[in-house]
Amino acid sequence: MRGIPRFIESIVGDVSVSYSGGLDSTSVAFWSIAGRGVKAHLHTLDHGYGYLFNSWASRTARSLAASVGEDKVFHQYIKTRDLFDRLAMRSLLPDRVKYGQWFGCCLGCTLAIITKIVLYNLEHGIPHICLGSSVGGEYAVMSKPVSVAAFKQFSGEYGIHYLTPLLEDHIVKSVERSALEDAGVFPGIRFLDKHSFGNQGYCLLSLQHLPDVLFNVHPEYETDSVSRFLEDKLPVCHEYILEQYRKSGRSMADDVARIKEQFDAQRTPAS
Repeated sequence: MRGIPRFIESIVGDVSVSYSGGLDSTSVAFWSIAGRGVKAHLHTLDHGYGYLFNSWASRTARSLAASVGEDKVFHQYIKTRDLFDRLAMRSLLPDRVKYGQWFGCCLGCTLAIITKIVLYNLEHGIPHICLGSSVGGEYAVMSKPVSVAAFKQFSGEYGIHYLTPLLEDHIVKSVERSALEDAGVFPGIRFLDKHSFGNQGYCLLSLQHLPDVLFNVHPEYETDSVSRFLEDKLPVCHEYILEQYRKSGRSMADDVARIKEQFDAQRTPAS
């Protein structure tokens, strides 16, 4: 198939996608399936603080499944409020003072969904997590190099490969849209050049970013502040994972080993 990005060469098994239903996350899921034939597990967050039209993500997921095969797409909503509260919402104002900027909500939300997906991947033996961080959106706090590096390291500690395919392969939105349209996948109704409507929900907590959406006025986040936030909050994520394992009685070592075996098998030449 033409137009398959290079990132699929590193995929050794199923992928989990932090899935909004938007153009970026749908494109990542589509290429993973089309290029590697794997199953895409789509995880749409529900943080419990208001998400308008969040059901639109299901509609887009159904459109994707109709194109690539029902057996290649699994979509679910993940409740993240318990961890999101611990990471960000209970300390929103103190964090604003400590780190000097209002990024704790968005970055804490991203950490919560990644942590929940790590747990899902460990349970189901899925070696990859993909986020739809996009070209032109590198200013977003979860897409900054310091954040991507931290997410990669965090996931890697559990044997999981974290990918930002659109950034890594420098795939622009016009290419994403063309690929989905050619495949018959709903890409959303285009508006204001880089945005889409009708395919994803709208987080009420993200209304702070309206100037970006309407006027292309980007927030600027200090790398040192973001780094300090991640250093402070990632231990909370690790502890949360340990708590869930203590409750389940499963062996984390066995789950991590099962995932690492997939990468080892890829590196071992066939005899």
